[in-house]
Amino acid sequence: MNSELDKAILDHARQALLWQLQSGQRLAEQLDTKFLEAVHVVAAANKVLTTGLGKSGFIAKKMAATLTSVRIPGIFLHPVEAMHGDSGILQASDCLVAFSKSGETSEVVRLCHLAKDVGLNIVAITARANSSLALLADTTLYTPIERELDPDDVLPTASSTVALITADLLAVGAAMMVGDVASNLRHSHPRGMLGAALMRTVEDVMHVGASLPFVRPDSMLVDALAQLSAKALGIVCVVDEDGMLRGILTDGDVRRIVVEKSSALANLSIDDVMISDPTTIEPSATLHTALRQMERRQTQISVLPVTIEGRCVGVLRLHDIVRLQV
Repeated sequence: MNSELDKAILDHARQALLWQLQSGQRLAEQLDTKFLEAVHVVAAANKVLTTGLGKSGFIAKKMAATLTSVRIPGIFLHPVEAMHGDSGILQASDCLVAFSKSGETSEVVRLCHLAKDVGLNIVAITARANSSLALLADTTLYTPIERELDPDDVLPTASSTVALITADLLAVGAAMMVGDVASNLRHSHPRGMLGAALMRTVEDVMHVGASLPFVRPDSMLVDALAQLSAKALGIVCVVDEDGMLRGILTDGDVRRIVVEKSSALANLSIDDVMISDPTTIEPSATLHTALRQMERRQTQISVLPVTIEGRCVGVLRLHDIVRLQV
């Protein structure tokens, strides 16, 4: 390995990341009502046709796939094939989202002229605001960049990334406008982890009844330890006579207690050591929501008490969600 070359590559990679961040910041600063206009056009279309050539074509395909996944019909239309029969798919009720960094890709511009004649709304995503494509489109989303990421500033890298981000933002905005994103994904992703998490609820997999580990608030720590061992769910719920959740004790809490209070374990009550304000979830929540509650916190957790208006009705573990997928 060439140590000097390795250092130069690493230094350049770090600098390139800064250029990419700066390009993203420029994109954020120029998002305005034009972006909202494009969102409305995409959301209102009967179907959304996307087009681009080369790397822009890959981004156009990705956008079409993203739209379709949220139940907005998205179809990639190759600008060359369109000139040989595929343009027959164009209808006035559609819109065309065209990608071109230069805005001068002749095949893309030619297709936009044809779409314009049919009566489609055209959204252009380009890095050149005064290009042929930008001037032809009904709505133009400008995607400026600081510079490309290679040393010579020629390889489409930062420009394709910014165009992809713009496409994703446009797709997400349209998805928000036409309905609940999670609900639409629930129907279009019936298999895989995403489908399992969105289509199933906590109630489907939570532990209830005899398998629910619980003790009363006046119990001793040793009683809770017995429940931890017997039920092997990694948690004990502290509930009163009405079933109301008062706190929890987890395997991790026990390890902490052993370290901090080893000399007085025999005299500790559960009330002395339980977490009195635990994170909980309702049985009607999706498993996707449950996963987010477990993970999007300062310290991740792997088990949740399930409650209805404060009453403990079950326990959900991360393992239960993973097992469902397997």
